[in-house]
Amino acid sequence: MHRVVAALALVLWCIAFALPASAASRVALVIGNSNYQHVGQLPNPKNDADDIAATLERIGFTVRKATDVTFDGMRQALSVFSHDAAQADMAVVFFAGHGIEVDKHNFLLPTDAELESDLDVSFQTVSLDMVVDAVSRAHSLRLVFLDACRNNPFANRMRLSDATRSIGRGLSPFEPKGTTIVFYSARDGTVASDGSGRNSPYSQALLKYLPQADLDVDKMLRKVREDVLKATNGAQEPTAYGLLPSDDIVLVPSRSAVSLVENSSSQAPPPAPAVDQAAAEWTTIDNTDSQAILQTFIQAHGDTFYAKYAQARLAELQERDKQRQQSLDQQSGQQQPAQPTLQQASQDSLQSAQQQYNVSSAAPTPQSRHWYLATYSNVDFYGGDLYAKGLESASLDQCAQTCAGNLSCKLFTYNSAKNRCFPKSGFSYAQIMSGAQAGYFFESERRDQAPAFKAEWEIFVKADLLGGDKYFARAPSYDDCLLMCKSDQSCRAFSYVPFGKSKSCWIKTFAAALPTYSQKTERGIVSGRRVDMVVRADGVYDTAARY
Repeated sequence: MHRVVAALALVLWCIAFALPASAASRVALVIGNSNYQHVGQLPNPKNDADDIAATLERIGFTVRKATDVTFDGMRQALSVFSHDAAQADMAVVFFAGHGIEVDKHNFLLPTDAELESDLDVSFQTVSLDMVVDAVSRAHSLRLVFLDACRNNPFANRMRLSDATRSIGRGLSPFEPKGTTIVFYSARDGTVASDGSGRNSPYSQALLKYLPQADLDVDKMLRKVREDVLKATNGAQEPTAYGLLPSDDIVLVPSRSAVSLVENSSSQAPPPAPAVDQAAAEWTTIDNTDSQAILQTFIQAHGDTFYAKYAQARLAELQERDKQRQQSLDQQSGQQQPAQPTLQQASQDSLQSAQQQYNVSSAAPTPQSRHWYLATYSNVDFYGGDLYAKGLESASLDQCAQTCAGNLSCKLFTYNSAKNRCFPKSGFSYAQIMSGAQAGYFFESERRDQAPAFKAEWEIFVKADLLGGDKYFARAPSYDDCLLMCKSDQSCRAFSYVPFGKSKSCWIKTFAAALPTYSQKTERGIVSGRRVDMVVRADGVYDTAARY
């Protein structure tokens, strides 16, 4: 009897450990951090994580998903996943959220990070090396997808412990070992867009190509790159680091290949062709405002998860129309208030914008909150760009309309010299810059409650501030030069010179009253000086609700 019990126990033990090993031959860890505690929230990473996790599960991956994860949570998730990867043929990590580069090393930000100095990075963030280590023991393929090349949200407050260290823009290049691919959502040194729809452009492209049958991984990465370049007008270029073997590797085998092993494999079959068709069609209409198009899509693809996106988008548009109608009903019979006078050249363009922002003409009633657009002359909101190189915009009016039509856009800066618009999801700091025009959407009970901002710097492009030189140091970028000056209490101004034998940052104890322009400075010199002044709105205008 004891022998029978022992034999049965041995069989049960073997089953218990054999089944997970089979099910875990393709494993994935998906992390999406949206709700950061000490900086502005990112709208899409949680959505991206939910959708990527669901897609990976459908194509046969065993997925662990974590959203809005703290430092301890991220480290624990990677530790547990590393054991999964050691038993797997394929291991995938997807991360959406903030990522930063310090001294040529890359770090992913948990939601509880609060970085006041470059020294805090080692103790409050997760290094990219740790993420790559987590997938490194998978037997055949290791993939790391990083939708994390956004602006450093702590750049305006981080102190440098050593002037030789640097805080970069975006992420720096990374060379993994073995059959490992690290796929950035944007080229090193550039930033990625969070997107105006449910997903970022990068995640949206991944969702399109991950489920495609017989698609080699290397070709999939190239297709994602092309889609993102097209979606961002060339502003964002996904880049892969690492090498794949010469043989093709596919995540979703063809239907005929799956049928040969479906009796012996625990992996889920690939999605039906209808899902691929729905995915392809959804990428062309996901930003549509046509309720008829969305209803047609739902009728055609009601059995796919893309139909859920369409239903959510349709409900959003219907609710917006309902609120707009309620607003119009409230305005019925009321007299339009006079609008404030605009300053100088921006008067005509912003008055015409009044008609195109879905402007509410009714005066706010007591205890009711309304949305307004505040404008600031000669002000640049730095950071938080939704498009790395901005968008062409013929006028300030068009720039404001572009931001008003994108709920991810909270504010903008318009460069009148280059006719470029920079829609932003947030910003690091305000600075004085001649010729720049900024706009900020805010919700309040009264129009006179427009926010004021403290501007610590006045920036001069293609101009030098003479005198007061204390010392100079090498700096790879203008941002690094500014941070050097900020970290030195005696620095009252700086000049960044990006030519000559090396790129130099001149730290100054005082600055000339007026900048000096010359033919030589046309080659890219940028200067700045401390001003420590409060910036207030010079115009406030009613605008449509932004929910």
